Amino acid sequence: MRLSDIRGDRVFDVVADITEPLCNIATDEQAAYLFKRVKMPEGMSKEEFALSKVRKALPVLMREHKSDLCAILAALEGVPVEEYRESMSMASLVKGVYEILTDEDLLAFLS
Repeated sequence: MRLSDIRGDRVFDVVADITEPLCNIATDEQAAYLFKRVKMPEGMSKEEFALSKVRKALPVLMREHKSDLCAILAALEGVPVEEYRESMSMASLVKGVYEILTDEDLLAFLS
C-alpha cells in the first residue's frame, strides 16, 4: 500500500509510525541516496541510472535498516510490525520496497 492510498484518521497514525524510521533512513547518506533526486549522468539511460542507484544503495538499506523498513511497511499495511515480519515473503518485501520507491507522497515526505 502507498502512503497516497491511506485515507481518513488513519493518515495521522501512519505518519506518526513512519516518521522515526524514515528519519533514520534519511540521515544515512548511503541508504538515502536511493531516494534522492540526482541528475542523471550524460550518456546513461534511465534504466541504467536507476539500476546504478539500486546497486549502490539498496544493499545498505536492506542490511542496515531492516527494522526501519519493516516499521514503514507494517504501518502502510496497517498491521503490527511483528505480524508483518512473520508474514513477510520475498515477494511482499520486493513489492513493498518498490511501492516505497515509487510513491511520490512518501518520497516528498522523505525529502
